[in-house]
Amino acid sequence: MEHVARNPFSAASGFDWSRANGAHTDRVVDPDAAEGERTYAMFTHLTAALAIFAGMPVFPALIMWAIRRKDSPFLDDHGLEAVRFQLSLFLYGLMLIPIGFLTLGVGAVVGGLGLLALGIVGTVLAAQAAHRGEFFRYPMTMRFF
Repeated sequence: MEHVARNPFSAASGFDWSRANGAHTDRVVDPDAAEGERTYAMFTHLTAALAIFAGMPVFPALIMWAIRRKDSPFLDDHGLEAVRFQLSLFLYGLMLIPIGFLTLGVGAVVGGLGLLALGIVGTVLAAQAAHRGEFFRYPMTMRFF
């Protein structure tokens, strides 16, 4: 299947601006996303748990995104968003090192707990949105590419 670049947030995209159950939401829903695509996108987001608990930042999501990004715009969008978020968390964590030195460790502990909470909550919300066929944008994500 040829990958066609399209903006899911444009008015002319043909995407449904409501949830599958009919309730109004500001999220864009991809009606063409098959169940397998939604499940794969969900697991792409859940690889953040590997980054948190196994110390492998970004790589699992990057690999999953690279494998299936050309299969559909839905997988491309979710994979890229997961990579961006996990890379952002990693870079925020690196920024905590000098903050920890300046605050005798207090800033690093408080900031680390905040990053952990952001990572867990953001990942769960993104995985749920992917499973419902919705597009998702993480908060506090650096949009490098």
